[in-house]
Amino acid sequence: MYNFNYQIEEINMTKLNLLYASEMGTAMEVADNVSEIAKNKSIDVDQAELNDVSMNDLLTMSKVLIVTSTTGDGDLPMMGEVFWEELSKANIDLKNIEYSVCALGDSSHFHFCGAGKKVDEKLEELGAKKVLERHECDGDTEGYEEWASISLEKLGF
Repeated sequence: MYNFNYQIEEINMTKLNLLYASEMGTAMEVADNVSEIAKNKSIDVDQAELNDVSMNDLLTMSKVLIVTSTTGDGDLPMMGEVFWEELSKANIDLKNIEYSVCALGDSSHFHFCGAGKKVDEKLEELGAKKVLERHECDGDTEGYEEWASISLEKLGF
């Protein structure tokens, strides 16, 4: 484990942070649709590509939904590689985060939804509170609307 010195800024308890990593655009499309679902409920949404989220940024978040596809051997897409590299080495306390993950994959691959599993397990290891079990989409995006609605409710929106 690496020790990093992160500066915690103000934690926003009322904003939904919707983070995504997409290879072919599907995870980004799901994130866009989830953002619309949230905005229709008058939720303040900050949507960002995972690579645009530093560990300092992550420490300021409290309510997080993550949508990621999987590439290669269960890896995050290019839009999430930098984030995963930092998160996988991080030794930070994420107890202020409540989250849920929607993982996109193809069950014909050995590492089905591997990227979503990695991120989910690491967030939990760092103390983040999972509000809903990871939703795994097999080859399409079926069920993400229900995942989003239940996750939003569990996050207190």
